[in-house]
Amino acid sequence: MTLLMPSSRTLHLLDAAVALWVTAWIALGVAIGVNVRHLTTLSETVARDGQSVEAIAGSLHSLGSVPLIGRQIAKDSDQLRQAGARAAQSGERSVSSIRALSVLLAIAVALLPSVPVLGLYLPARLERRREAAALRRALVDHGSDPDFHEFLARRAIEALGYHRLRRVSPRPWADVEAGDCAALAAAELRRLGLDPGLLSRSHGSRR
Repeated sequence: MTLLMPSSRTLHLLDAAVALWVTAWIALGVAIGVNVRHLTTLSETVARDGQSVEAIAGSLHSLGSVPLIGRQIAKDSDQLRQAGARAAQSGERSVSSIRALSVLLAIAVALLPSVPVLGLYLPARLERRREAAALRRALVDHGSDPDFHEFLARRAIEALGYHRLRRVSPRPWADVEAGDCAALAAAELRRLGLDPGLLSRSHGSRR
């Protein structure tokens, strides 16, 4: 069974559907990445608070020379400074992790649903482009050949739905047998998105 190329109109619809699918997932990936990145606000606040605690502990440490209570103040300020440093480091690490996660999520959401679709569709689309280019070259070489017209007409009969064939001719099979292939050949070119004017219609019948 011959594998037939879809019509030009069908291809345009498929192009639009694939473009819409890829664009939607890219937009969703970007939106998710931006929203996740906003979580860094909390981590940045924790880091700033930790730095503030460190600064306060440093100020308290200077009171270590005060008689009676100075030793305890110095001890407590050291513990406070350590807690502030841990909080600041944790906040900074969280900021880096959240930023990396936002990028990874955006890429994953954008690409994972799109890559399989593009991997299946693009090769077929490129093959269609090569087929169309080959047909253009064949038209240049054999555009006035009645046998080539008959080939295109038979392809039209195989590929076009019956309702579309009826708009071209009420009896397309009889037209081919009679050698009247011009209308069907032109319909096949239109189906493939090519200009029927490329066909030498003046020689459209079998001699």
